[in-house]
Amino acid sequence: MPTRIDAHALRRALPLWGEPALRSAETHWAARLSPHALMERAGAAAARLLRARWPHARSVLLLCGPGNNGGDGLSAAMWLAQEPHAPRVRVLLLGCGEPARWQDARRPADWRWALERARAAGVELQAWAGADPQSLLRECDVAVDALLGLGLREAPRGEVELGIRALQHLVHARPVLALDLPSGLRGTQGTAPGACVRATVTLAMLGLQPGHATGPHTDHCGELWLDTLQVDAAACDASPSAWLGGSDAALAELSPLEQAAHKGERGDVRLFGGASGMSGALWLAARAALQLGGGRVFAASFDECAPGLDPEFPELMLRQPAQLLVQARAARGPACHVLGPGSGDSAQALRCLRELLDLAQPLVIDADGLNLLASHPRDGELWQALRARGTAGRPTWLTPHPSEAARLLEIGTAEVQADRLDAARRLFEATGASVVLKGAGSVVAPAGETPWINPSGNGLLASAGTGDVLAGALGACLARSAASRDAARAAVWLHGAGADLALREAAALRAGTLPAWMLRAWRAAAAR
Repeated sequence: MPTRIDAHALRRALPLWGEPALRSAETHWAARLSPHALMERAGAAAARLLRARWPHARSVLLLCGPGNNGGDGLSAAMWLAQEPHAPRVRVLLLGCGEPARWQDARRPADWRWALERARAAGVELQAWAGADPQSLLRECDVAVDALLGLGLREAPRGEVELGIRALQHLVHARPVLALDLPSGLRGTQGTAPGACVRATVTLAMLGLQPGHATGPHTDHCGELWLDTLQVDAAACDASPSAWLGGSDAALAELSPLEQAAHKGERGDVRLFGGASGMSGALWLAARAALQLGGGRVFAASFDECAPGLDPEFPELMLRQPAQLLVQARAARGPACHVLGPGSGDSAQALRCLRELLDLAQPLVIDADGLNLLASHPRDGELWQALRARGTAGRPTWLTPHPSEAARLLEIGTAEVQADRLDAARRLFEATGASVVLKGAGSVVAPAGETPWINPSGNGLLASAGTGDVLAGALGACLARSAASRDAARAAVWLHGAGADLALREAAALRAGTLPAWMLRAWRAAAAR
């Protein structure tokens, strides 16, 4: 039975495979199994999931394309038709021409095999051109999208595009099960260059792809399931493009302190930001650092009129920027520095960034700190100092949203979103720093390592100040864990998990209340 990729499944990290790796695995196993075995297993998996998910469906319509994805759909139709008390099973073939051409030798052998098996099982087969697709879609209880699979290069055209658009209109009236990917979605990038099915459920087969987890259109997958078809995608020695999930290992890095521990062991967090008119960003980040476990949290505002006390969180220690820099230079214990929340672009903020780049402690650069970097030449002193930290092994984390990443890379935001994993890789190559590329499926890319995609979070995070909360939480987690990559993953996961918890409880969420939700999510995870 397929496995649902939900919060429970994602407690351990799952590999995400690029298209070449999945094609290699498919070729590897096709040569070692009996003919058509993978397609037969794919069809059986799709039929099992459909019957389990919609057990009372009396009519199923499968839209099948001319490639192997369509073959999987034909195989599923055969399995459905052979069941006891089988539903009515009908297939629309798109992009396959007239029935006389369906067995053309140029078609994949597996596809032709699946077609004959479906025909022998009594499945009703129709060409798109001779059918009334709107009536067929209205009459079905469940529709299956088996139009396009791996390797989408451009926007769908012709009958396949028409089929996708018909399914788009159906989605609110009937459930749609997509095989491998919603047709029109690029599996490597999570983008849709044209029409794209919005599935109720997507069944990934053989392995998950990055587009299932990150990208501007990844939500088109709906509920995500995986069936490995009883084979191992890693058998041909391919390496994953990324990892998804793994919250248990990440949170273990933040294990409870021993009874005799003291605040120094939890690390100091020093935050710099809050220019005039933007002090709220600094307070949000500092309060998050305090609530997420910073042993001592210091905040320095670039606003000369900033208050000397936070009455709601008097534990925060407020300093002048120059004073806090002196302290940072003299410090020896575990710590992390954060620059950027509301820091502005003043000469004072620039001097502070330059000094922090020269210190050995872990450094998080967020928001306006990233904009300062972006405003300077890539071969200039500031970027040279940033790259020198990477060469010296000094942990540095950049936390851009897509527009900030675009400015750092001197490209458009759309180009960043078109391939988020590649954008994170390019940021590392340009800076030598680790990266958290925020957005749907935030990419956590430790310097020089395989990136990790965060599965938690939702649209409640799309409000002012939540990024500042992440910067403070990241600083606290890095300070207490010797700046480990798992601690960074934990901070990002908790950030999203807090929002998920608020969504489940139908609660309002704003940046100021987010840390409390993150702590609740942490406690719930620790109790598992």
